[in-house]
Amino acid sequence: MSFETPLWILLGFAASFLNTAIPLIQEKVKADGFAVAVWVKITVVVTSLPVVLYMGFPTDIGFYVMTAISGAIWCINDIIYFRTIPVVGAGVVSRILPASVILSFVVWFAFDPALLVTYLERPWQAGALFAIVLLSVSFSMMMKSCPITWKGVRMIWFVVLAAAIGPLIDKLSLGYAPAAKAPSAFMFSQGLIMLVFWASYSLIKRPVSRAVFLSKDSLKAGLSIGVVASAKLALKFQALIYCDHPALLSVILFTDALWIIFYYRLTGREDHSKIWAGLGLVGCAAALVLVKSL
Repeated sequence: MSFETPLWILLGFAASFLNTAIPLIQEKVKADGFAVAVWVKITVVVTSLPVVLYMGFPTDIGFYVMTAISGAIWCINDIIYFRTIPVVGAGVVSRILPASVILSFVVWFAFDPALLVTYLERPWQAGALFAIVLLSVSFSMMMKSCPITWKGVRMIWFVVLAAAIGPLIDKLSLGYAPAAKAPSAFMFSQGLIMLVFWASYSLIKRPVSRAVFLSKDSLKAGLSIGVVASAKLALKFQALIYCDHPALLSVILFTDALWIIFYYRLTGREDHSKIWAGLGLVGCAAALVLVKSL
């Protein structure tokens, strides 16, 4: 029996590690959420453009159709997310969101029924993978102690749905382009589409003033996070291409919560996260590595 860790798992761990910097930067700077989101996406578009020009754009129209759908989903998601956080609290959202992975795990088989057949041919592996997904979701939801209210669930139902369906649409989009071109082309195209959507939304709702958008804090947080996000997204999307099931990549990405806990402990910051839940996440990730490597 051979043992070889799949490349997408290694890429996922790298993306997870980089992702820890994103909330830590925003936590320190405390810039306006909408302004930061826009500047981050501007940075992603600018940094990915040279790669796209060098590698070339995908020619399949399906790539752009699916990318536009992805961009619309994430735009609506971000607007609702930023408006909901001040009302229900970040802790509640962080506890509810992991549940979306269970829905992702089930729904993906509708897009890729052949994968379900493959899994059922090895029932022990299919059962182990589903158990790992359930456990990782449970540990993620137990990381914080914030009470979950029905009001909070009602307010962020679309955010949960986007977290479940968004990665599936992203993977479908990436499948319409060659593996070498897909990550950078997707980052650029999706980012550009989202900026167009946000510009239209800003003209109607004016979610942030010009002064706040161009403030030092918005630029500092947005550009800093944008650079990190560009590297993280490149790794994540490359991993998504090679991963046979998007929900399994989420298990690896969940480990970013543990790295943040360790950072808080090392810097002496107060944090009430449950370390045992974080270790449980690492255990799930290790189990996933083992199951997918056999």
